[in-house]
Amino acid sequence: MLRPVDPMRRALPVCEWPQADQDAWAVAQAPSDIFDEGGGAAHWAARTRLTNEQHYGRWLGYLAWTGALQTQTHPADRVTRERVRAYNRHLATIVAPRTRLSMLVGLKVMMQAMAPGRTWRWLQDACNRVQINARPSRDKRSRMRPTAEIFAAAIAELERLPADSLSLKQALAYRDALMLALLALRPLRVKNFTTLELGRHLVGMEAGWLITIPADETKTRQPISFELPEPLVPWFKRYLSAVRPLFPHAAESSRLWLGKEGVMRNPHAVYHRITRLTRRLFGTPINPHLLRDCAASSLAAVSADMARAAAPLLGHRHFSTTERYYIQADNLAASRRIGVILDKRKAATEKLA
Repeated sequence: MLRPVDPMRRALPVCEWPQADQDAWAVAQAPSDIFDEGGGAAHWAARTRLTNEQHYGRWLGYLAWTGALQTQTHPADRVTRERVRAYNRHLATIVAPRTRLSMLVGLKVMMQAMAPGRTWRWLQDACNRVQINARPSRDKRSRMRPTAEIFAAAIAELERLPADSLSLKQALAYRDALMLALLALRPLRVKNFTTLELGRHLVGMEAGWLITIPADETKTRQPISFELPEPLVPWFKRYLSAVRPLFPHAAESSRLWLGKEGVMRNPHAVYHRITRLTRRLFGTPINPHLLRDCAASSLAAVSADMARAAAPLLGHRHFSTTERYYIQADNLAASRRIGVILDKRKAATEKLA
């Protein structure tokens, strides 16, 4: 029996949107051609569209719950400062701060796509103010580790396993450690990482492998291509020749990552195995997305030039998306410098005493 959805939390599916909203959304998704740039959402990945549809559906659900959903009104005319202010207060009572920010940003980008002729700077400014105060429910910085430390721990896990004749349990441990090592150095989004295929995404070269993911399979519509990091080459050779064949259906499947029941189809399975392994290694879970933070912050801690290298590493279209990692790393470095100064001052004071 399905549990009824709380009306104050319900997101209207697209089929229940007012016709004016459905029409505006259809225009926003119109593909481009040689004479037309297409709609504002034409370049969005499928997952991005779905996420923003859900955010906008939540907005419409709120309007319906409060009796303010005027179906004959143009979507942009409903998005007023007063209503957004009330919506923000409503969200603050039912969701975490970062979730509230995501929902407001979702509303903003949908309006930019569905009503591009309007000025939405005021809504962007509102989202910026919310972002300043939207602290994560858990401080992720306390769970972060330098990339070099994560990679070293993963390799140590591989080295502790027997050199041959692995059991299925040991094969799973080998796979998990190898996944962690690769994600530490090349932190792909977990969906792309889970669906890597031999011969399609992972192509053999003379001295190793090339991993390529076409633009139409990535979130940002940016193609991804990199050589497998050299320190991982011998471990990958062993995985492909001796470890992967131990999993069921290995001969019939082209997927790189297999499990005890065959193909790992659900990205959550990879998420679970990585967080489980890192919890054991570091005492706190580091999920695949947080590994992206770790990699970007580790680069940014070296120099500003290295910070810019994080953008292509993470598959970001613009450096501004990556820049927050640089700021975070800079803040961490500043904190360490202040700590050193305070320690020196304390030592000098004790010496005088």
